[in-house]
Amino acid sequence: MSCHASRVTGHAVYILARVVKEVLAFCQRQAPNEALGVLVGRRCQHQGRRYVRVTDWATGSVDASPVHAEFTPQGVVECHVELDERYGPDRRPQIVGIFHSHPFGGEPSLSERDLATFGGFPYDAEGNVFVLVNPSTGHFLVFQRDGSGVLVEQEWVEYGPEAPEGGAGSER
Repeated sequence: MSCHASRVTGHAVYILARVVKEVLAFCQRQAPNEALGVLVGRRCQHQGRRYVRVTDWATGSVDASPVHAEFTPQGVVECHVELDERYGPDRRPQIVGIFHSHPFGGEPSLSERDLATFGGFPYDAEGNVFVLVNPSTGHFLVFQRDGSGVLVEQEWVEYGPEAPEGGAGSER
């Protein structure tokens, strides 16, 4: 898969290879309906450089169709309970974004509803990522806000033991 992304001057994005694999598989299982979930990890800074590490994901009950996905109120609670059970309330990673699938057509693009959803709390925090997946084509696109607040496609790095040959951290 190649990335045709412009570089955002905000946070670099690193996604654990296991998360990429699991999110793609989850989205494939949900097709033909859209899938939805949260991305968790950390917003970090090292030597003045800001970055986001996506280390896990969670989901809950979703009202979904082939052209729509939205967490139910119970689904939001389920996400938080799942993360608390997995990590404990004191060690739980931060929500650093959301993933969503468009299981139709070719390369997915952001809909008006996607833009509105990602523009609101709690997904509008600085550095958050929005991942858009097409499970039938394998597209895994990452977006962040640029300096003016517009969502633009972001280059990202897959890291960890399941990264493609060429070493951990192959750029996408």
